[in-house]
Amino acid sequence: MHTNPFYLYVLLGGGAGVLFGLYLFFRRWQEQRLIEDTPRARIRSAPQGYVKLSGHACTANGKPMLAPLSRRSCVWWTYEIEERKGFDLFGSTWDCTDSGTSDKPFLLTDEDHHCLVDPDGAEVEPSERRKWRGTRYKLDQNFRYREAILAEDTPLTILGELRADNGSITNTIEDEAAALLNKWKQDQPALLARFDANRDGQLDAAEWDIARAAALAQAQHNKVHEPLGVRVNVLAKPASGRPFVIAECSVDQLARLEKRRAMAGLALTLLSLITICYAIAHRRVEGEGLGTARAVESEH
Repeated sequence: MHTNPFYLYVLLGGGAGVLFGLYLFFRRWQEQRLIEDTPRARIRSAPQGYVKLSGHACTANGKPMLAPLSRRSCVWWTYEIEERKGFDLFGSTWDCTDSGTSDKPFLLTDEDHHCLVDPDGAEVEPSERRKWRGTRYKLDQNFRYREAILAEDTPLTILGELRADNGSITNTIEDEAAALLNKWKQDQPALLARFDANRDGQLDAAEWDIARAAALAQAQHNKVHEPLGVRVNVLAKPASGRPFVIAECSVDQLARLEKRRAMAGLALTLLSLITICYAIAHRRVEGEGLGTARAVESEH
């Protein structure tokens, strides 16, 4: 007689579950503590180093970025395309055929200032997610698409390292104009009073062009009168290894989200421990039964 290998697999799976659950719990618990304990700073007065900033997302250079699959306007995107390769006992099997993530910097603006955000290496909580099945050649349903974006003007909370631009990322006049226009958008009555020439309650294409031109002129004026030595601040992945989080939610919402994830990791750990105990108990019973059977055989 041989022992059932099923319980050995359960033990291995339970052990992996314990390790992953503990990793998830401690990582998310650490992020929750950082979110709650790191003081919120304003962009203009934020110190260099690890900070927590809030504001609105804005495209750099004033040029819209389009998501690769849906062509939605955004400041950041990620996507994945999967192709169905066959079927197994659990259903369809899918292979990733194409994927990508934006690493282009965008602007974070608050009421009185802005900074560049370099999203490379960030853990992003997007503002919109979409999943759909499509047909690359309009013949079948063998392709599955996933896409997530950070929409323009969406409110963001970011934890990262604020540092002066080292020359790899620069703030141009167009960046300044885009940030200024985004600031004007926050006060719609004033924006309409200034640029709604036909008084129809909205800005048409021609009026938006005038607003953009005014923002560019103002940015050029500000640049000329900017004090010497002023450097651009960039919010990027911390060199210390601390979490770099970009989230489309408030600070309190982000803290609650990380707490729920930490509790999920703890629940996984406890469930995996119960599974391990179950497997050990059954292997012991099975071993005792095997020993009894062998004793009976030896008597005969």
